[in-house]
Amino acid sequence: MRTASAQASASFPPEPVSAREARRFLVSFLEGHERPELADAAVLALSEVVTNAVLHAHTPFEVTALLQPDRTLRVEVSDRNPQLPVQRDYPQQATTGRGMDLVAALTAECGVVGRGAAGKTVWFVVHPAPDGGGEDGEAPLAGWDIDLLEGAGSAADGRSVLLLGLPPTLWLAAREHHDAVLRELALFGAEHPQESPTQERLALADRARAWVSARVVAELDRLTPSDLHRALPAGHPSLLPETPVALDLEVAVTDDDGGGAAFGALQDVLDVAERLAVAGRLLARPGLPEIVAVRDWACEQVVAQLSGVLPSPWPGTGLERFTVEVHDREPPERPQWDAGMVSDAERGAVAADDANRIVAVSRPLAAALGWKVEDLVGRRVVVLIPPEMREAHVAGFTRHLATGEAHALGVPLRLPVLRADGSRISCDFLLEQAPASGGRPVYVAWIDPVDEPLASEPAPATPTR
Repeated sequence: MRTASAQASASFPPEPVSAREARRFLVSFLEGHERPELADAAVLALSEVVTNAVLHAHTPFEVTALLQPDRTLRVEVSDRNPQLPVQRDYPQQATTGRGMDLVAALTAECGVVGRGAAGKTVWFVVHPAPDGGGEDGEAPLAGWDIDLLEGAGSAADGRSVLLLGLPPTLWLAAREHHDAVLRELALFGAEHPQESPTQERLALADRARAWVSARVVAELDRLTPSDLHRALPAGHPSLLPETPVALDLEVAVTDDDGGGAAFGALQDVLDVAERLAVAGRLLARPGLPEIVAVRDWACEQVVAQLSGVLPSPWPGTGLERFTVEVHDREPPERPQWDAGMVSDAERGAVAADDANRIVAVSRPLAAALGWKVEDLVGRRVVVLIPPEMREAHVAGFTRHLATGEAHALGVPLRLPVLRADGSRISCDFLLEQAPASGGRPVYVAWIDPVDEPLASEPAPATPTR
């Protein structure tokens, strides 16, 4: 801590209301020492740092404000969680994961100091005329001293766990969904503590979430360009076109990570969040079944292997269970819109809602694909997508629901479509978003077959609901 001409500190509990109280503390300090011109940038930066402390540290924290001899302001936020902030590589449209970018852009300097088992201190400095986060076009995060590989242990550090065939594209989309619902759940818990997990359970779950995600990102960074590949047709608008199909990760779970209890907590906490999201009590949408399945698999693998069970690989999203409607995770009310534009169309057309369910299909398309219209309506749209392409579809659709990002809307595509007998037919696509009441979108794909069915694959003898 540097020499200061004026200094004040205050302690706060790990509760959402603490962000407001911390802002009031800082404004009062600046006004009392006649430096109100520093308040705008300093208060906004403090809000981000304190919110991170509440949502991720899960411990009481202390805010210290120091007016330094040169009349600049230094603010320090110290908590008791030793986990350092992790830089997240979310895209521009993401709704979370850029708090540190904002702090860096608002302040002249910023960083984090680890204090070992005692926790950490996140700090920033505000000048009377902030320089906007770096000179000569430096990225805002250049000023941060952060650990990008937090949680990515090696087998020598603890008990080894193998995650075989982990799908990175799907997991990274799931990670963004996890972050959104955990943030919403923490805020929901401030008003409804009886319906929410305890702070201890949230802290354990957050640790497990960061552990797997950091390890996946570290492995992707390690791979060379020649290692990166994806078994998708050319032109497919996948979320991460240079991401490998699967990763085999060997990592270590230590007692510091919370061990198997942390992954049991993550599964339980996310189940609570999903139930609340389905009921419409969170702003975040419920996760698609594949998003839920991949985190269940990862959590269950860690818990099982720590108990002596042999690793079991990710089974993939080509299973029949992903094609049927999932009633316990999706909103019961369907959007109101003019389904006749699809059901009465004389060309190939299919419409799906924001839960990825088919809500209408044209008879020409159903006949071309070997289905009855009534057997397709109510199924999930992945029933028409070849299994090796489903993870990219789910990841991209999850990203779209969370951010509005839409690479495929309005873009002509030629892709294979799966028929009822397992064969494939190449089709021209044009995907549009149709207006619907109640604020829930409907997505219409105009589909025109262009050739004969492709090679067959084993398929169920008869399509079933």
